[in-house]
Amino acid sequence: MEDGGETLFDGDDRGFEGTVEIVRQIFVADDDGFAILEVRDDSGEEMVLTGSLAHLSPGEKAKVTGDWEHHEKFGPQLRAAVALPLDPEDREGQIAFLGTLKHIGPVRAEALCEIYGPEVLETIARDPVGAFSALPRMSRGNAEAAAESWVESRAVRDLYVQLAPLGLAHLAQRIHSRFGDRALAVIHEDPYSLTEVEGVGFRRADAIALESGVPPDSDRRAQAATLYLLVEGEKRGHTHLPMSEVASGLEGLLERVPSEEVILAGPGLASDGDRLYRESTLARERWCASDLIERAGEPAWLDLEPAPPEGTELTGEQWRAVEGAFTSRVSVITGGPGVGKTVCTRELVRAAKGADLRVLLAAPTGRAARRMSEATGVEAYTVHRLLEWRPGSEPGFGPGRTLPADLIVVDEASMINLRMFEVLLGGVAHETHLVLVGDADQLPPVGAGKPFSDLIESGLVPATRLTHIFRQAARSMIITAAHQVNAGEAPDFEPSGDQQTDLFFLDRPSPDQVADSVVELVAERVSAGLDLDPSRDAQVLAPIYRGEAGIDALNERLQERLNPTGRPAFEGRFRLGDRLIQTRNAHEIGLMNGTICFLVEDDPEDGSLVLETDGGETVVLPYEEARDLKLAYAISVHKSQGCEIPVVVFVCQRANAGMLTRPLIYTAITRAKEMCVVVGDRLTLDRGVKRDDGGRRHSSMVERLEPSTAGSDLAP
Repeated sequence: MEDGGETLFDGDDRGFEGTVEIVRQIFVADDDGFAILEVRDDSGEEMVLTGSLAHLSPGEKAKVTGDWEHHEKFGPQLRAAVALPLDPEDREGQIAFLGTLKHIGPVRAEALCEIYGPEVLETIARDPVGAFSALPRMSRGNAEAAAESWVESRAVRDLYVQLAPLGLAHLAQRIHSRFGDRALAVIHEDPYSLTEVEGVGFRRADAIALESGVPPDSDRRAQAATLYLLVEGEKRGHTHLPMSEVASGLEGLLERVPSEEVILAGPGLASDGDRLYRESTLARERWCASDLIERAGEPAWLDLEPAPPEGTELTGEQWRAVEGAFTSRVSVITGGPGVGKTVCTRELVRAAKGADLRVLLAAPTGRAARRMSEATGVEAYTVHRLLEWRPGSEPGFGPGRTLPADLIVVDEASMINLRMFEVLLGGVAHETHLVLVGDADQLPPVGAGKPFSDLIESGLVPATRLTHIFRQAARSMIITAAHQVNAGEAPDFEPSGDQQTDLFFLDRPSPDQVADSVVELVAERVSAGLDLDPSRDAQVLAPIYRGEAGIDALNERLQERLNPTGRPAFEGRFRLGDRLIQTRNAHEIGLMNGTICFLVEDDPEDGSLVLETDGGETVVLPYEEARDLKLAYAISVHKSQGCEIPVVVFVCQRANAGMLTRPLIYTAITRAKEMCVVVGDRLTLDRGVKRDDGGRRHSSMVERLEPSTAGSDLAP
């Protein structure tokens, strides 16, 4: 860019301050507000602007302050420190801005400018619904939706202006999503509530609070810090934290340790011995334990003694698992791959159906539910759908209205956290027999608690661990390696006897070599060597998001190789044909967290995307819901739980060493149905197998499952 004959960017870090117009969004991150924009300054020169800019749309203007940087690949870029939005004054800019609103688009935006002239934005601000209703063929419902889109866009802009001096401008979108119209009031009246927003740690909220006059030694500050520590602990899977860990955490946050009396006076906090809980989590843990003890102490309700069908090949341990489902109101079946858990489930259903019992099947994910249906011939549901449960509202089935079933079988039960377990137990009558099936050695669930493994460890109910690996399964190197890893042994990548070669290791010591090999494997060898679709039949799994061989970088490279010509969609975030993953439960449209889908259509005029799920269903997703979609050529191992994929490529590099544990490696390998390729450093893999700390969580469920310690006075 020229200024008086001199290039403003000439390799130094000279600053920039001026007004720019947003031409287009090159990239907008889903989670943190970061964006890359093409902009035009007052002289008409175009440049690339980066930073927390998701609040800016094409056609808008912004007053920008920032510094020049040089990107190795893309050249000079302006990194914005502050970008305060300004309303576009020219007709072209107004059309571009209005065209981003839901149900408006460029044609209707131009019509609005024709109707209201230069004062179009002021007119809409006075009466959004009325202004949009004046458009030809605009229904009242669409006008109201467009008005909501207008109000939200303006609210985020205003919030950005307020947050910029506090250094939190990049979190404007998240804060607005959490608090809505209350966002500005929360910032001024209860800044510690900002810690409920991902990306706002206690230190940031605390800085705002102290600046607002909150005394450093105030009780409110200490209690907010304590609650923050507990919430963060639950995100890591703990139901509570020992008082010693709380004290250590408070020392780091406050540089002092307040008295226990002050801490426990905080709203929503509770203690149990030397353990500190959120009140709701303590009540949840106590109630689940009490309910399980009550069920375990009751005699079997079902009057059925199943007999093995003629010609059955069930082993003794498999048949004990089947019998346990009918002799106890709660029972568990667990074991690794290839030991016949699915056969047990199928036999359970056969026996129950033969006795005219009402059977319901469920699993935490849609993919696992589909596999149950395929294996048994009986429709299976997700746990949420079975219970008619949308988090944030009460489930349709619960105490007082329980599920109409004699036997309920839940697969992939190791994925169930404490909250889901509470809702599940609440919806199952005590007369109904509940069978939990899963692999206790997989990664623990996302969220607080680990009820499946705790129930097994407690010994309260019959729990059958299947150990016999069937001959057909033993022919798979994947199955053999999984059991080796589970035993703490380094997996063997050489076939023995008549084993099929379905497991490989590629030694790639550096991140760039790992990334290159992963892209080559998926983009070339999956189709050429296996005659499979690399976009649909292969899944890259990695432990972390950042870095050259992290999930984000691999997604970018794989998108470029597998879908280079896909038409840009959803404001340039994706391309038609992309493999995507839903990262939040969207119950109202039936799209659950972890669902893999493919982008089929993009309708900017209607503000919606058309997706095809990996189960073959078609889903229409409004733009406002689509921000929970991410590229899924590469995903985390946690996100892959509950699914089976023909080809898995697992990244296991030295830079990920701190994340690699035995449960994570075991889970990654067992996702593969036909082939698994591990790419990385062998020493790092072997050391990860030795680290069996993936399931260590603070949980008191095991000791609460002793009848003398369980509370019975708490309802879900």
